[in-house]
Amino acid sequence: MTPTASAPDSTTAKATATATATASDADHRLPVATPRRTRQEVVRRLGHHRRRLAATLCVLLAGTASALTTPPLLGAIVDTVVDGAGTGRLTALGAALVGASLVSAALGYLGGRMLVALVQDVLAGLREDVFDAAVRLPPDTLEASGSSDVVSRVTGDVEAVSEAASGVLPDITSAALTIVLTVAGLAVLDPRLAVAGLVCVPLHWYATRRFLARSHQVYGDIRQLESTRGQTVIEAVRGAETIRAYGAQHTHLTELAERSERAVDRQRDGVRLRNSFFGWLNTAEFIGLAAVLTTGYVLLGQGAITLGTATAAALYFHRLFDPIGVLLTSLDDIQRATVGLARLVGVTDLAPPGGSACAPAGRPPRPAQPPAVSVVDVSYAYDGAAREALCDVTLSIPSGRTVALVGASGSGKSTLARLVAGVGRPVRGRITADTGAEQIAGYLVTQEVHLFGGTLADNLRLAKPAATDAELVAALRETGADWALEPGRGLDAVLGGPDGAPLDDGSVQHLALARALLADPPLLVLDEPTAESGPASRAVLGAALERVTRDRTSVIVAHRLEQARECDHIVLLKDGEVAEEGTHDALLAAAGEYAALWRAYTSPAPQTSRERPTPELGALRIQANAAPAPSAGVQADKEH
Repeated sequence: MTPTASAPDSTTAKATATATATASDADHRLPVATPRRTRQEVVRRLGHHRRRLAATLCVLLAGTASALTTPPLLGAIVDTVVDGAGTGRLTALGAALVGASLVSAALGYLGGRMLVALVQDVLAGLREDVFDAAVRLPPDTLEASGSSDVVSRVTGDVEAVSEAASGVLPDITSAALTIVLTVAGLAVLDPRLAVAGLVCVPLHWYATRRFLARSHQVYGDIRQLESTRGQTVIEAVRGAETIRAYGAQHTHLTELAERSERAVDRQRDGVRLRNSFFGWLNTAEFIGLAAVLTTGYVLLGQGAITLGTATAAALYFHRLFDPIGVLLTSLDDIQRATVGLARLVGVTDLAPPGGSACAPAGRPPRPAQPPAVSVVDVSYAYDGAAREALCDVTLSIPSGRTVALVGASGSGKSTLARLVAGVGRPVRGRITADTGAEQIAGYLVTQEVHLFGGTLADNLRLAKPAATDAELVAALRETGADWALEPGRGLDAVLGGPDGAPLDDGSVQHLALARALLADPPLLVLDEPTAESGPASRAVLGAALERVTRDRTSVIVAHRLEQARECDHIVLLKDGEVAEEGTHDALLAAAGEYAALWRAYTSPAPQTSRERPTPELGALRIQANAAPAPSAGVQADKEH
């Protein structure tokens, strides 16, 4: 482990080192809301429950006030004994003491329950909004930030806020009310006793200010370092086969160890801060109690107060130990929750406008005719890219026609397909459709289709939640996925997860096509939908693709040129621009770049095995003279 300094200012120095070590990781992280914006969001959400909040505070205030009658009653009992009054008065005071304790306990319990219920309702809304925002974030944003950043926010940060809201907030609220009323009680007994008790306030203020000034940065660094470490683990697990193939296990373990050490070092800084803070609190409590006892002794000697009053004052201040300790020591949990809350609000603020993913499912009305789509002067650039992925692309997609996008790797096919589907917005230009609906009910199926844990029916109903079993079976049969209904499988078969039935990539893509048919969108965009198919399943998936694209406007990123040949129109992209377009026969007759690609694609090749593999466009980028560009693939099929 890297040694850390134990001097009081080590956390400040470590903040600089940590910021330097994680600067490259933070560049692409999701934003964090400012403290002011976070407070505004908390006030806004609590404002929706004004009456419940007011009722809860009234109950807690009544419970605290009844608890604070205990010291005066004990002081009265002391005076009664000293004065030698009758047992009747002593009995009455004892009964009042018991009654006050019972009322205080009952009201405190009720107020705590009310506060927890209120906070959990507010937190439930926040959780839903965070998840809604996370699933609606643009894919580019998710890819740039890393999946671990999103996961840590919707899990770890939500958990931190939830724990603070349920376990700490009720105690803090009760403690704050107790402190205010106790100081008022001391003032009622004798203002000089209250002033004596306030001697410890400057020390409390100094310790609290010092802790808050340093801990916010420390806990923010801890959350980010843990997120970075989590991203390293996720990448290593996902790429385990590649890591083993290149013998890079030691490199990845070293990287994980270094990031873990940075996180642990920062956690040590947090522990040092807490220990120092608690030491200051104990010192302040000692000074305050000593001041109250000394003042009470002096006033009692002067005859200014009775022994019962001095006793009540000492008990009042002693009762402050717990609420002050709860209030100030809980700042540690509050700081963690505040950091988590700021990260959550940062996600909700980043969500694009236009509805909610958590709202009841509803698709815009399907137009009577499939829409015709116009792409006019569209340009698009990825963050940090040296050049634009698309540059002034203009094309027309006629109603009900199927258009193939072809080109070498990095030519902009997937980028254009995603923009047509509504995933992302161009930096210049526009994409429109001749439909009266406010948005196109587009549907995107990508090469890397995600299989969700659950049954086959669950996976299919993602496209149409209200679909009946008969509709699911019909979609499977129409797309030729009868294998999914064979004995031992069926709609109730569990897919994905440790207990799920294994499916190869071709079968997962087949189910994605069945899901697209079930969704029945007027505009369908398919990004290499049969890329993972083998020779045995190629014909079946081709037939499924033909059925899915029938009677709708379709855009296909063609993985193989024979796939493009079957389409109504072909667009050849090169370096983000339209190089050629037309029908298959027309492009061959033009003897341009598409014709050259077709000749290279269909020409015989030397046999090095029993079966000649089917050449793909990715292997032809040298002939096409296209420069590679960053991949813009989407990790799951998404509906827009």
